Amino acid sequence: MRIRATWAWGVGAGVLLASLAFYSLNVEPDWVEVTTHTFGVGQVDGSNGKIRIIQISDLHLHGVAERDERLAKQIRELNADAVVFTGDIIDRAENLELLASFLSALGPTPRIAVLGNWEYWSKVDLKRLRAIYESAPQSLLLVNQKANVMLKGREIEFIGLDDFTAGKPDTRLLRSQTSSIVRVVLQHSPGLYEEPDLPVAPQNQICLSGHTHGGQVTLFGRPFWTPRGSGRFLAGWYETPSCRLYVSRGVGMSILPIRFGARPEVAVFEL
Repeated sequence: MRIRATWAWGVGAGVLLASLAFYSLNVEPDWVEVTTHTFGVGQVDGSNGKIRIIQISDLHLHGVAERDERLAKQIRELNADAVVFTGDIIDRAENLELLASFLSALGPTPRIAVLGNWEYWSKVDLKRLRAIYESAPQSLLLVNQKANVMLKGREIEFIGLDDFTAGKPDTRLLRSQTSSIVRVVLQHSPGLYEEPDLPVAPQNQICLSGHTHGGQVTLFGRPFWTPRGSGRFLAGWYETPSCRLYVSRGVGMSILPIRFGARPEVAVFEL
C-alpha cells in the first residue's frame, strides 16, 4: 500500500509540474492583459476629447511570429492616439529589422520611444534605431529630450529620459514649469524614482516605466527576483515624491522564456 501511495504521489507531482511548466511556457506568455487607466481626463478648449496613449514595454522582440502579429493587431484595435515604448523593445543588435516590421504592422500611429538597458547592452545601432522609430509622422526617440506633440488638437509634452540602469538620465528635465500642458515622462528603470533630490512633480505629470516584468515569475504576488534598477517597484501605480509613477509588467520575457503570476501587459492611459 505504501508503494502504491508513493507511486500515486509521484505521478501526481509529475503531472502538476508538467502542467505548471506548460502553463508558464505556452499559456501565460501569450495571455496579454489590457489595463486601462485615467489621468486628468477632460476636454480643454479646442480639444476633441480624451487622448488615448498605449504603453508597450519590455517587448524583447525576437521575431515577428504569430504571437507578435496578434499583439500588433491587438494594439491597432485599441485605436490609440499615440504608442509609447518604454525600453527593452529589442535585446539583440541584429533584431533592428524585426522591430521595423513590427512597427510597420502598427500602422501610422505616432510613437514616442526611450531606451532601455538592453538597447545599450546589446550595442544596438542607435542611429538606425532612431530612424526606425521616427519613420512614422510625429514619432520620436527621446534620449534626455523633451518634445511637444499635438494629439487630437491637444498639446502633450513628452519627456524621454535615458535609462537609469545603463544610461545617464538627465533629471533636470523634470523641473516643474508653469504650464497646464499634460506631461508624460518616459524612463525605463523605475529605480530612478528612489533617487534623492529629484524635482517634485507638477500635478499635471505622469511617469511611465517598465523593466521589472512584474517579477516575470511570482508566487502569491511575490517575485523571486527583479532586475537591478527596479528599486522597490514591481508593477502598477506608485506615489513617489517626484512623480505619480506607473510601472508596466511589460510584454516579453528576459533570461527565461516563461511567465508565471505576472501576465504580460498592454497599458492604456486616457488623458
